[in-house]
Amino acid sequence: MRQHIRPRPARPAPGRSLFLVLLMLGLGAAVANAADGGKAKPAKHPETAKDNRVWFIARADETTVLRFGVPGTADPVFAVSCQPGARLLQFTVEVKSTKIRSGEGVALSLAAGKRRLELAASTFRGVGEDTLVAEAAVALDDRVLDLLSEGETLTVRAPGATASFPLAGAKAKLPDFRRACQTRR
Repeated sequence: MRQHIRPRPARPAPGRSLFLVLLMLGLGAAVANAADGGKAKPAKHPETAKDNRVWFIARADETTVLRFGVPGTADPVFAVSCQPGARLLQFTVEVKSTKIRSGEGVALSLAAGKRRLELAASTFRGVGEDTLVAEAAVALDDRVLDLLSEGETLTVRAPGATASFPLAGAKAKLPDFRRACQTRR
């Protein structure tokens, strides 16, 4: 069966625009935290420092983001965003690897439980030193989000880097995120 593919209108590079949205969402929370007089206190013993990263939903314009990171910081370590009007899902992950350079295309593998998703991602410089951000976009398909409802841990692999994220908090936020992604504007 032959598929008809309609050309899409030109858009700004998705990596930069989503990165800016994520940055604005994080900076807004950081400013609000600073206004409350909240200052981050360094841990006395970094090896025993509590992991303050959580899953939470952020919204800006027509984009809804399910983020894993520290609330009030500019960058999440992992995020999946949806743009219902564009029918687009975008995965963004912080990568620390000496095998990847900014501007390169890389294979990104996401696995949880029995589900696995292989993506072609592009990379660009993150905010922190030696930090790159890998970003990949796919068509908005509810089955892709099933990845976040399987297993206990999401494992992300890129050349020279592997990261794991607990899915317990994501599972609780997933129904609201799915609803936001299915809403057409």
